[in-house]
Amino acid sequence: MLSTLPTDDLPESHTGYVRELFNLWIDANGNGCNTRAEVLITESMSSVTRHGTCTIDVGSWVSLYDGLTLTAAGDLDIDHVVPLSEAWKSGAWQWDAATREQFANDLGYAGSLLAVSAHANRSKGDKDPAQWLPRAGEACDYVERWIAVKYRWSLSVDTAERNTLSATLSGCATLSETVPDKALITVSTNPGGAPAPGPAGGNGSGDGMTDPDYGTCKVAKANGRGPYLRGIDPEYAFYRDGDKDGMVCE
Repeated sequence: MLSTLPTDDLPESHTGYVRELFNLWIDANGNGCNTRAEVLITESMSSVTRHGTCTIDVGSWVSLYDGLTLTAAGDLDIDHVVPLSEAWKSGAWQWDAATREQFANDLGYAGSLLAVSAHANRSKGDKDPAQWLPRAGEACDYVERWIAVKYRWSLSVDTAERNTLSATLSGCATLSETVPDKALITVSTNPGGAPAPGPAGGNGSGDGMTDPDYGTCKVAKANGRGPYLRGIDPEYAFYRDGDKDGMVCE
């Protein structure tokens, strides 16, 4: 998964991030429990107690980052393994509002969201693995989740981040993270009212902008991308040119 992630060593150039561009804690399935509650219910090692429609009060959670066992839901944050601001710099600056909402509330892959102690979550902040890793013994699990989330959402990594991820993985006795399904992504030229990043790349335009790596041409085309031309569109390198005609995702 790591080898498929595109490199972007100018992530800070993707400005315009504000947290409000990601709509948090929705009730996607209409069962009365929002995303925060769903994560707390799923990750609790015992039955939870709740009040109101679905406000979780008590359960039993182990915070991956620092090893604390907590029983009061109020002592927990729901952490985005890949922070929202990191996602923005890694590709979400191109997304439409619906895609950002899906990322912020991703229950489709268990590694995306974690119930952790508020203290550990504040310590991590928006740092990437080159800047922050959890307690000894949990780094392998953490970087595997990080890579899987970035793979799922076709996000980029910078060189320092990639080197840290690779070095950490090389010291892991076992690697057992499930490869998640690719998320469907819709690119917008004016995400959330933020300054328009310019025309989306691809479609033989040679405009210098790079679309996300969707993993397969089927997914890329479902998102309205392609075709990509060899020597013109950088996205050409993401896909296999089966008929060797210099064009993919046609």
